[in-house]
Amino acid sequence: MRIIGGLHKGRKIKSTKGAVTRPTTDFVREALFNIIGNDVIESCFLDIFAGTGAVGLEALSRGAKNAIFVEKNALACSVIKQNLQQLDLTEKALVIQNDAVTVLTNLDLGANAFNIFFLDPPYYKNQIEVGLKAIRNLKMANSIIVVQHPKDESFSFKGFLCYKQKVYGKTVLTFLKRSD
Repeated sequence: MRIIGGLHKGRKIKSTKGAVTRPTTDFVREALFNIIGNDVIESCFLDIFAGTGAVGLEALSRGAKNAIFVEKNALACSVIKQNLQQLDLTEKALVIQNDAVTVLTNLDLGANAFNIFFLDPPYYKNQIEVGLKAIRNLKMANSIIVVQHPKDESFSFKGFLCYKQKVYGKTVLTFLKRSD
């Protein structure tokens, strides 16, 4: 795996071995950042169900002010921390090892309003709607919420408007904004 664009373009990043995570492919990451474009610059980026952290690392490389990575698996968290250290990005990031929905439910935003939420939950585990409900309860306006999911997994996004959806083979990126 590698960083696709920005300051660290071309740099290799570590990934977990085996089926611990399902990293977002280079192709889908590139498409994601082409769509959100300059919105990533100076953003506060929340990578939920972070896995290898490739998406949040890409956001930091492309100019995000900071990123928080939420991942339950200890090995995956260790890999994210190693990649942050290797890219000299530790001061711009926080890795939280915990259940994503628990973190979202107990998130104390303070002055940290997230501009971009990226959710890539385990496929077919009914985590998308639960995650979206927790985000909806944060009462944040004008944030971009991107959900990566398989083409054949449908979900309700009550409280959000879908303004774009792109299909890349079996993977879909759904772009949402709050409806209120």
